[in-house]
Amino acid sequence: MSSSNFEQLSWHIGHDVEVVSYGKGGHIYNIAIECNDCGTVLLDFDNPENTYLEQKKGKETSVEKSKRAEKVHP
Repeated sequence: MSSSNFEQLSWHIGHDVEVVSYGKGGHIYNIAIECNDCGTVLLDFDNPENTYLEQKKGKETSVEKSKRAEKVHP
């Protein structure tokens, strides 16, 4: 569940928050801001280029792949 308003986001003040990417094989499918203290995704975005190209080719979308992808650490 992500934070969708001021109050929900305020619950994470003072928490350890991190920007992470999810991908596989050097390809980033999703970037998220996550609260490490709660294990909550505060905000995330799929890579729109990947989604467009995969849908055009009739392949699995990045949303589906990100569910199986590994967290990428810089």
